[in-house]
Amino acid sequence: MSRRTLSPERPVENVPVPETQEEALRLERPSLRDWTDLRLGWWGFVRKNLDEPMPPGVGWWQTLGNLLLTLLLFQFVTGFALAMYYAPSPSSAYHSVKHLTETVPLGSFVRGLHMWGSGAIVVTVVLHILRVFYWGSYKKPRELTWVFGVLIFNVVLGFSFTGYLLPWDQKAYWATVVGTRIAATVPFVGPDLLRLIRGGEEVGALTLTRFYAIHVMLLPASLVVLTGLHLYLVRRLHIAGPVLPQKGKPVPFFPVQLFRDAIVVLVGLGIVVYLALAFPPAIEAMADPAGTDFTPRPEWYFLGLYELLKIVPQGYEVLATVVIPGLISLGMLFLPWLDRSPSRHPAMRASIILAGTFVSLTIGLMTLKGVIETPPPHHPPAAKAEAPTPDGTP
Repeated sequence: MSRRTLSPERPVENVPVPETQEEALRLERPSLRDWTDLRLGWWGFVRKNLDEPMPPGVGWWQTLGNLLLTLLLFQFVTGFALAMYYAPSPSSAYHSVKHLTETVPLGSFVRGLHMWGSGAIVVTVVLHILRVFYWGSYKKPRELTWVFGVLIFNVVLGFSFTGYLLPWDQKAYWATVVGTRIAATVPFVGPDLLRLIRGGEEVGALTLTRFYAIHVMLLPASLVVLTGLHLYLVRRLHIAGPVLPQKGKPVPFFPVQLFRDAIVVLVGLGIVVYLALAFPPAIEAMADPAGTDFTPRPEWYFLGLYELLKIVPQGYEVLATVVIPGLISLGMLFLPWLDRSPSRHPAMRASIILAGTFVSLTIGLMTLKGVIETPPPHHPPAAKAEAPTPDGTP
């Protein structure tokens, strides 16, 4: 039962009329939940997501998206904590990271969470992309969902590349020198592109400043926008079911699938926490542009490209730095339109499946080769003490 009232803010409104004293008291003195729900509608939003229908056959593989989202939020939190102690200049960046790692309480642990979390995100997003690829979940009407996912993957790699330089130690410096040289191989505009990225001819103060600005401003803003669009499309179009439709009615997201998501998120975060505690992040000697005793190596998720560059004949480096990566990126981006098969079944998409498997195995093997051949961490020899004089003074 309700009555219609008029007000300047809202001309017509249905106002519930209490039928019992308990209902009247509830309307006059609402609980915190009722008060916030009346103004934000949060409970309806939560219920809508908890009741989202899941196709029969949806299981553990569909938990990777929520794990990835959780890890990204984790990176924002730990990254904010690290930024409060970081000074982005060549004269102070190394010392600020060293102070954070060795002096600040829990500093090494938080930095370890951020470092291992970065690797966990790369692994998770690759597994998520492979699952969508083999299940054919990028097909109509989810083409744009896939496109935004590929763009998120590239933003994640951008985070990894720009964040690697920030400690300003030997490993970070020389890896960035090698990585930015790739830009110089781009035909016609290579030298200009290299100077734009570095801020000059060499990796220096402007390089560090630009990488830091991209890492903490441009990439986070891009990630928020792309993730928002991706999640909107996932909610609007729902999750694609298994390749072979299974019998049964759709089941709500809560409680079964939510339980699976919670288990995978807890295990994923637990692994990151364990790695941060068991293998705390190290820091090499301070970056020395004149040093010649350091072997530059990129981080593991770029080792495949690094190994490819090593086997390409001299004079054809552009194949390994521009042509092949560019074709793979474009192939991923336009995959929903390149795959003309109306079926999601792998057997009906043999050419696409074989091409994707070949590329994935090649990248995986090249990365494994790079990991195996990576030299141990470099530690410069300590300076030898001078021999004491006959009178005992050094």
